[in-house]
Amino acid sequence: MASRRTPDDIALQLLDRVEEKGEATKWDLIKVLGNEAQFKLWVEDFLLPEKVLEERRDGRNYFFKKTERGELFHRLLRSGNLIKLFNRISGKRLR
Repeated sequence: MASRRTPDDIALQLLDRVEEKGEATKWDLIKVLGNEAQFKLWVEDFLLPEKVLEERRDGRNYFFKKTERGELFHRLLRSGNLIKLFNRISGKRLR
């Protein structure tokens, strides 16, 4: 049985895919996520509104590239130790 991907792993995979070519197509990102419902949740409802990615349309094609905020977020995700620190303090009171 394959282990479930954590949200930080998914975000890292998405941003890695965008970085591979400088921009990714909608289909490139759907392949990482698995289906259009996940694309809507991750890209349309999270990464675009938070200005991690920006969208470019060329006819019927959609392309996505990282913003400056996306570059910073990608660097943080790559240094997994920092993400683990954030996860540890978020939602929990330290005593």
